Amino acid sequence: MIRSTTIASVVLVIGTASVPWADTGTSEPPRDVAATSAVEPAPQASPGDLGYQFVRVRYQSYPGRRRNAWATDYPTAEENLHEAIERTTLLYLEGPPLVLPLTDDRIFEHPVLYLTEPGYWMTDDEEVAYLKKYLDRGGFLIIDDFHDYGRGRVGPQWNNMYDNIKQVFPDREPVELTAEHPIWSIYYDIDPDAAISTKNGGGRFGMRFGPLDDVYYGIFDDTGRMMVVICYNQDIGDGWEWPGGRNLGEASTVSFQMAINFIIYALTH
Repeated sequence: MIRSTTIASVVLVIGTASVPWADTGTSEPPRDVAATSAVEPAPQASPGDLGYQFVRVRYQSYPGRRRNAWATDYPTAEENLHEAIERTTLLYLEGPPLVLPLTDDRIFEHPVLYLTEPGYWMTDDEEVAYLKKYLDRGGFLIIDDFHDYGRGRVGPQWNNMYDNIKQVFPDREPVELTAEHPIWSIYYDIDPDAAISTKNGGGRFGMRFGPLDDVYYGIFDDTGRMMVVICYNQDIGDGWEWPGGRNLGEASTVSFQMAINFIIYALTH
């Protein structure tokens, strides 16, 4: 089984409204900004009360397409996310963010993995076997930062992600996560239909997607447990990297909120 965080360690402060530095116009959270809610210091870890540590998946990209796509937004994105978790929840952070390949046995020590830019992800039989074992044992994978043409039209980046994940689970299909799914309300209340994609056309780095173009999918096991969440036509990692920057505004705030919801959902299911 995946080493899990106990429910006791997921002590939540319900009602925090936003990420404290989301409108500061910088990619770094200011050190003098107080949390938006009064919280007690994060509890100390004990042998039976393990915490959360962000793990980014390192993978091979297709030759000639994009080198080191796995490292997009690294390391600022996860550093800022860790600080947001520390300031807006009581979830214990066990250590600094990590980067691991799927074939490293240490992935089984961590209940949540993050894989970015799956449009360039090139997997192999060994990775497939490790990822399947990880997910079957109770692990959770966040897939983020890929886009094509908007809702209703898939393209090469979706097709590449889909081909890879189907090697892991040939008999399972991604299912769209509607606004009623509890992942959208487990901590923050998020409307996925109204949520703004970081690829919303704002600033010179933006794209063209409207509120309905970003789509979120889950892949479930036979018991109904979600094993994978997929953020399509979205890049929540960009929102973590650039809180208040690149004219992302609300799209950055909701990116932090989604991540925290995904993590807490994974740790409690």
